[in-house]
Amino acid sequence: MRILFAPLQSYTTGIYRKAHAEIFGGVDAYYAPFLRIENGKPREKDLRDLNALEGNAREIPQIIANSVDEFKILADALIAKGYTEIDFNMGCPFPMQVNRHRGAGILNDKQTVQEIMDEIRKISNTNGTAPTIVKGTAPVKFSVKMRLGQDSPDEAFALLPILNEAPLSQITLHPRLGKQQYKGAIDFKSFEKFYEECRHPLVYNGDITSVSQICEMERRYPKLAGVMIGRGLLARPSLAAEYKELRDINCVAPLNSDTHQDFLGKILQMHQVIFDHACKTYQGDSQILSHVQSFWEYLEPSIPKKIFKKIKKAGKLSEYQEAITAMKELS
Repeated sequence: MRILFAPLQSYTTGIYRKAHAEIFGGVDAYYAPFLRIENGKPREKDLRDLNALEGNAREIPQIIANSVDEFKILADALIAKGYTEIDFNMGCPFPMQVNRHRGAGILNDKQTVQEIMDEIRKISNTNGTAPTIVKGTAPVKFSVKMRLGQDSPDEAFALLPILNEAPLSQITLHPRLGKQQYKGAIDFKSFEKFYEECRHPLVYNGDITSVSQICEMERRYPKLAGVMIGRGLLARPSLAAEYKELRDINCVAPLNSDTHQDFLGKILQMHQVIFDHACKTYQGDSQILSHVQSFWEYLEPSIPKKIFKKIKKAGKLSEYQEAITAMKELS
């Protein structure tokens, strides 16, 4: 199956995606954190983060919108940048977005979703050329990433006839409700119903952390188009490559094993790319540290506790680099 890297704000930045593709690989497509409207236009910071990948790795931008007007502004901006694949976010569970009728907050609004799907049809039928775009560009494909609903799975099933009729390349479903965020049980019963009734290629997203889980999803749902992994890949960046090599590793190897040393060596390689970029891009210890310390957050189980604490508590670059040097001595 295809392995897709889910977007996580502040974690899967452009430089992170680039470093991961070069050092670990195994991912078929990287989804960029969503582009949003700020002061009536696409947020510049989000636009600058795009176009990070080169070579064989695919980067797919994602947009989040609460109306067809917002959707059109964001889609036009991405098409103008040459993107021919765009993902629409109907799954973000964070209250700041939900309360603004975005992400999972739009799932109970059939009319707005219908208007956005109609706009997708319009753009697709004009050969990917929105009104502001010069004719002759490649057709644009749209996909959707969504939850089962904000408050009830009934929301997803009410939208499914609309989505089935829309010209979508795929749907990615995280079978939780928005109000759950990332807690509570995954609703596999509702996922299976959606899987049977969805006419588009379906991608599963949610709590994948091992090769054996990917293989189990493949076995249980043979029509599945792929799995999208976020936190699982942040915690084990080698996961996609391990699956592609069919090495079933269900947990982190012991800290003194050759496998772990190889893994740690690649982690340090990836960190160096991100660290060098932060030093060139930001000024002052606090700014640089705020952009590099988050790299280790999901990796905590894979590194010695003492070193992890030093990394998180470092208030100066010199203290941070001491902790990294201690880790290099282990690899």
